[in-house]
Amino acid sequence: MRLIRLALKNFRQHADTALEFRPGLTGIIGPNGAGKTTILEAIAWAIYGAPAVRGTKDTLRFNRAPGRSSVRAELEFELRGERYRVARTPRSAELYRVEQDDPIAAGLGEVTQQLTRRLGMTRREFFNTYFTGQKELQFLAAMGSAERARFLSQVLGYERLRAAQDSVRGQRNVLRGQVEALRRTLGDPEEIKSAKQAAEARLKEVSSAVGAAERRGAEAEERLAELEPAWIELGKARELHRDIAAQLQVAQTRLQGVSKQQKEAKVTLDELAAAAGQLEQLGEKVKPLEGLRAEGEKLQGLAEEEARRKSLQEQLDEQRKRVEVLNGRVAEQEAKGRASGELGEVLAHQEAECERLEIQLQEAMSRWQRDAQDVEARLRMLRDQAEGLKRQIDQLEERGPDGDCPTCQRPLGSEYDRVLTEARAQFEKVVQDGKWHRSRKEQLESEPDEVVAARKESVAAREERERLAKELADVESALAQAATLKSELETEETRARELAGEVAKLPEAYDAKRHSEVRQELERLRELEKQVTQLETRLEREPATRSALAEAEEEERQVGAHIAGLEARLSELDFSEESYRSAGEEHESARVARDAARLELERVKGERDTAQEAADAARSALREHQKVARNIKERETEHRLHNELDGALGALRNELNDRVRPELSEVASLFLAELTDGRYNQIEINREYEVVVLDDGEEKPVISGGEEDLANLVLRLAISQMIADRANQTLSLLIFDEVFGGLDEQRRESVVRLLQRLQDRFEQVILITHIESVREGLDQVTRVTYDERTGTSQVQDESPGAEELESDDLATLVS
Repeated sequence: MRLIRLALKNFRQHADTALEFRPGLTGIIGPNGAGKTTILEAIAWAIYGAPAVRGTKDTLRFNRAPGRSSVRAELEFELRGERYRVARTPRSAELYRVEQDDPIAAGLGEVTQQLTRRLGMTRREFFNTYFTGQKELQFLAAMGSAERARFLSQVLGYERLRAAQDSVRGQRNVLRGQVEALRRTLGDPEEIKSAKQAAEARLKEVSSAVGAAERRGAEAEERLAELEPAWIELGKARELHRDIAAQLQVAQTRLQGVSKQQKEAKVTLDELAAAAGQLEQLGEKVKPLEGLRAEGEKLQGLAEEEARRKSLQEQLDEQRKRVEVLNGRVAEQEAKGRASGELGEVLAHQEAECERLEIQLQEAMSRWQRDAQDVEARLRMLRDQAEGLKRQIDQLEERGPDGDCPTCQRPLGSEYDRVLTEARAQFEKVVQDGKWHRSRKEQLESEPDEVVAARKESVAAREERERLAKELADVESALAQAATLKSELETEETRARELAGEVAKLPEAYDAKRHSEVRQELERLRELEKQVTQLETRLEREPATRSALAEAEEEERQVGAHIAGLEARLSELDFSEESYRSAGEEHESARVARDAARLELERVKGERDTAQEAADAARSALREHQKVARNIKERETEHRLHNELDGALGALRNELNDRVRPELSEVASLFLAELTDGRYNQIEINREYEVVVLDDGEEKPVISGGEEDLANLVLRLAISQMIADRANQTLSLLIFDEVFGGLDEQRRESVVRLLQRLQDRFEQVILITHIESVREGLDQVTRVTYDERTGTSQVQDESPGAEELESDDLATLVS
């Protein structure tokens, strides 16, 4: 992988930054906090997304960026001969081949997955090989031995063997579980064979029983068929006998009903003869009824007119009372209205008095506020004077007689005591004046008596004005109400005259006593009239009753003849219920025997079917046992093969890891010899994958912090070199972030020289550092500074012949 270009927009303090990466040894130099490491973080974010940066997507944004400004990183790089461009924001990501317009991947997760697959490394593996920071040099030392071995296997490609071994073990465990499960389902073969023989014997026995049951059933069917014709004929005779008997019973019941109707008709005719005599007597008594009705109607009309006359008289009396009340209210309201003129003059005078008192209150308030403002201004001036005098006194006391005057800057000499005394006296006078003015300010915080008195007079005058205004409004309302009442009075007087005329028109010749007597007599005669009507209605039924009597006598004769015929038919039928019961018992016995034979046949057939299923199941169980036994044998063979493959893969991985250690030690030793100018020329990676520095072939028991950093650094270089060798390609990129912290000047120069000599192995090496002295050995230099005024990081190419990029060019690179 080789970096080509990086453009940032509002990424942390990089508001608008663009960098070009060229082959060779490049230094990104600047003071701590300038934003150097943020560039490294932006590269990681462009490739691996949010997990590669600190904080959240909200903390990525430049804190002074305008609202809704976008955060964007665009990285162009070369990988295996192809150029790619990835553009990422907190909410989107796209991956392009440089020569193509359409993205080959889009979306945050999809782009990260594509880049991880194409690079062949996870974010952690990538950072622990291509990227190296000062705090990350000892990452292998911080791991356990097993974790170190696994990490080296992963970055060198051997971990695929572990994945294959895990897959083999997983399949082996599955096979073992399958064998165990199959063994649990496998029964005893002897028991299965015995069950099969027993089931076949039972089937043979039950088949014989089915034949016997079928013979018994045929015999019962034959006996029932012999009895069936006679039984059917008896059933028909029984039904006919029952039908004739039912008809006879109905006819006898009808004969009883007809006899009862004859008796009732005769009684009714006797009652009608008595009612005719009673009707003749009542007819004479109700003759005066018509005359009384006419007199009652006349008296009722007079009663209604009398009631209306009384109602109108009551209304007239009420109307006269209302007229009298309205006359009084009109006089009362007119009396109130006569005082309106005098009240208007008094109210005008009171309003003028309110205005005068309000002006007097405002003048008192203005004097009070002006005094308070003057005191406040004087206090501020005195505080300023006191502070100035205090500074002068402090300066005089600090400088002493030999010092200069704080005001004129001339030596005081013998005038020192006089000047100091005068300054103190002035300071004391200012302090006293300030105390008096503070006291005066506290006094003025409350309203003075003049203001309080003026406010009371103004409030009292306004209250009196409001009282007079209300009284005048009441008077004016009374005048308006008097006019309304006069109009209402005229209407009520007119209504009273109309009612008096209507009362005079109505007659007074009504006799209430006679009206009561007539009503009582009418009630008595109406009761007699009802009885007459009832008797007449009853007499109208006499012809119908005589006709019904004749019809009942004829029907009695007809029903008697019908009963005689039914009795003759019963005698001819010659049916016996006893013979019917005897034949029925014999038929039922044959039917029960037939049904029992059928049930027995179904039962033994069911037993035969069950025996057949049991025999089939026993045969199937024997076949299944043989099949499972073969399946177990096949899986046991496969399980043994997976065991052998697991052992082979484990041995191969251990052998490869054992080969890695001496090769890694050899490459790291060459790097160490170059860095230390031959002082140390051998590093050994032991079985725990720990770095051991050898001095003349012996392990050096104690090494310094700088030597430990060198050992870890060369191990990182050796790992990166081996990755390139295993991939059969040049590993073009190494990035070191502040790795010089534990090295002295000589060691730093050795590291730079080593990296220069390694350009045939590492085409592009980037050093991020704050140490200026290393720039002499660099091919390119990019300076990063921080502008306190704008809060942004500024990037400038300081390589020989490079020109500073203009802001328009930067915007073009980012867009």
